[in-house]
Amino acid sequence: MEYQHKKAIADFDMKLLNAEIEALCAENELLSARQFTIELILEELVTNIIKYGSKTRKNGMIEIRLLIENEKVVLVIADNTNAFNPLEVDTPDISLSAEERKIGGLGLFLVRKKVQSISYEYRDGMNIVEAII
Repeated sequence: MEYQHKKAIADFDMKLLNAEIEALCAENELLSARQFTIELILEELVTNIIKYGSKTRKNGMIEIRLLIENEKVVLVIADNTNAFNPLEVDTPDISLSAEERKIGGLGLFLVRKKVQSISYEYRDGMNIVEAII
């Protein structure tokens, strides 16, 4: 099974994406068990692409692919904004209180904890993040 969602950053609608993912997960038992992780990854990465990527490229695009291969769920998020590896963001010091911690990075920390693996590459003008869930 394969799902694909591709939109210009300027026209990207997170509510629509979330509704499509929710419906897809409801139809598919395997995805349903991993819905929280899929939604967490999308929220963290796509929101950052929209917030920061739109400043680097006027005609930016985001493409999301969700593939099921046997028992493995693969989520791929690609965008054509400036190269940025979200996996290089410093891990927050969770031993500190929320007031003491620097803002940012907690979402990516949670993403890393919820996936089997996550990788990044910049290829052919595209940032590509692939998560195995």
